[in-house]
Amino acid sequence: MRLRHALGLTVVATTALLGLSVPAVAGPSAQLRTYVDPRNAVFLPGERVQVLASNETSLFNTGAHYDQGVWVRFSTLPANRPFTTDTVTSTAIGTTTDGMVHNVVAADNRVFIADRRMTDGRWFPWGEITSASAAGPLPGTPQQIAVAAMGRKLHVLALVDGEVHQATGDWNTGAWSGWGDVSSATGLPVSTRIAAAVTGNSLHVVSLGLDDGVYVADGDYDRGTWRVGEPTALLGLPSAVAIGELSAAAIGSKLHIVAEANDRLYQATGDYAAGSWVGWGDLTAATGPVGPVGFVDRLAVAAVGNKLHLYTLSGRGMYNATGDYDRGTWSGWGNVSAAVDAPGLTGLAVTAA
Repeated sequence: MRLRHALGLTVVATTALLGLSVPAVAGPSAQLRTYVDPRNAVFLPGERVQVLASNETSLFNTGAHYDQGVWVRFSTLPANRPFTTDTVTSTAIGTTTDGMVHNVVAADNRVFIADRRMTDGRWFPWGEITSASAAGPLPGTPQQIAVAAMGRKLHVLALVDGEVHQATGDWNTGAWSGWGDVSSATGLPVSTRIAAAVTGNSLHVVSLGLDDGVYVADGDYDRGTWRVGEPTALLGLPSAVAIGELSAAAIGSKLHIVAEANDRLYQATGDYAAGSWVGWGDLTAATGPVGPVGFVDRLAVAAVGNKLHLYTLSGRGMYNATGDYDRGTWSGWGNVSAAVDAPGLTGLAVTAA
């Protein structure tokens, strides 16, 4: 179903405080008991994440199973890719309800996808989303991509010349929609960063404008309409310093936006059931600085159950901290790269699996 290009409500008013505040750090260790090389454990059902990472020469996969308390070591993605790694400009990853993890890469001015089945870990060959037989070509070079899964559909967002374009792959029918211009449909301003998440049957496209404002475009697939709002108009900016990195994830009806500014992480949350926003909370005050130098080079977040997992690259190393909404606490940062013997990384994307 194509969404009608219609604007709706602006951002809702902020009233209630929701979610985690800034509790004391739960401890300096990562959440998982051990870091081993469990070839099969990460494919068991439960609280899992999958990671798509990259450096100048390779694409890497790893995964964690939080119930089992394990990480799997980094491995390279299928080598039959129809692009060279040095042309990769962005990575994204999402999981549909059939247990397929979709690894999406912008490279060589196109967008590619490789799927992995979580029941047995099988990889499927690379395909091109921007081919004429799929979504078709984009109107320009994709500077960044983001994805969000809704049932067995994968929404792929591409940022091209400051405008957000969307195509949807339907694993029920095996077909792709063409690219739609979300910016024109919603009135989003020129964007420099994007993120995406899903609550219910609604797609949320989070963008960072040239004015450093954070905007949210909501695509309601029940009503077939778009609406756009600006959380920063109500909440202000997370810092006097410009936002660098941006990511988003949803837990139930709540959309969590995490932003990096001056190497600190901040969170704003919109509750679509209650109709309220709250934030920005200083997550770094709860988790402590990232890594030995405290730099945040990349940011990605994933929601697993009632937990919000933060993943960052700092000094080419990967780190993880978790907010537990049942306990109301944050963990400190765990050094994933040191635990799984990861190479130096430059790109990062994560998904609940």
